[in-house]
Amino acid sequence: MRYERPKVGEGKKKTVTSMFGGTMDLPVFDYPITVKENFYRNARREDPLWIPVPAAEVQELHMFNLYDKCPPGCQLGPNLRAEQDRYVYHDAWGNSWTFDRFAGGACMTIGTRICDDILKWEEQIKFPDLHEYNLDEYAAKYMASTYDPERVLALDIYHGPFQSLADFLGGFAEALEAMFVEPEACAAFFERFADWMIWLIDKLSGLYPADLFVIHDDWGTEKDAFFSPAMMEELLYDPTKRIIDHVNGLGKLYTFHCCGKVDRFLPWFCDLKPAFMQLQRRVNDVPAYKREFGDRLGFNAGLEDYVPGKPYSEEEIAAIVGNSLELLGAGGGYLPMVYGAPDTVWKIAAEIYCCSREMFEKG
Repeated sequence: MRYERPKVGEGKKKTVTSMFGGTMDLPVFDYPITVKENFYRNARREDPLWIPVPAAEVQELHMFNLYDKCPPGCQLGPNLRAEQDRYVYHDAWGNSWTFDRFAGGACMTIGTRICDDILKWEEQIKFPDLHEYNLDEYAAKYMASTYDPERVLALDIYHGPFQSLADFLGGFAEALEAMFVEPEACAAFFERFADWMIWLIDKLSGLYPADLFVIHDDWGTEKDAFFSPAMMEELLYDPTKRIIDHVNGLGKLYTFHCCGKVDRFLPWFCDLKPAFMQLQRRVNDVPAYKREFGDRLGFNAGLEDYVPGKPYSEEEIAAIVGNSLELLGAGGGYLPMVYGAPDTVWKIAAEIYCCSREMFEKG
């Protein structure tokens, strides 16, 4: 059947807050099953009834959202809602970061290096228990005043094993040198880091009814991977799999954010079993990956040929959404990223829901 696309601002709607702090109204539909049930069915490629729209159906908490107390000058991650154009902060590990609002994130402050020798990692890298950050009290307030049980709750807890090694040693080049020169020490660090990440996941799972965990571990540049599949398999596969298996074992979902041209790792990504891969589209042919690996991997990806901020007619939005669903949505396993002006996001959200309902009903 044909589903009527609601005009901007008309019909049922919900006011949502983006990760950057702005609010917008998005359409709400008479869903045949709950948003959460459909989200899990889509993630597991088990006959979803529509493709979810995260802007409307997912509430995100990043590390900067998870506390209201911390040591002076410290925070758990980049504050994407910061009003300052540029500022420096320290994380719970002791790393110094410089946030740039125009870049939309933070990079390590030049000269930062909390571990100067991978052979000394046990002595120099202190794993935080985060007690100074008031996680428990903040979570209680959030659950009482802000949590929306009708939406999926996603926790973005930032860097995984490899990227954290780069953070601690002062950069990617230093991390790669350590992996080549002292693989046994790096392997030991990665396993200890996986232990800590599993502790953090359990800690946060006890405070929030999280549905999805997002972890960032960039394994490449835009030219190619940082390391070979053999090195990845030797050093990073097992600790990464332990983290993902733990999330899956809790009945929750995992998004693996991995920047760079990382196509050589796709068979291993399938074995790791994240719900979604979040990849750089401009250097990864995600539609081709969907065709080859879509029965084993889901993709959290943008709309094909969509440029945020560019004006589009309703007909153009319908064509962009229809093409994206055809290329990436078959059988589920597609979580579209949608950004733009509030009216544009409304139109895209309405088109994704209605078009995907029609697509899945046709079979």
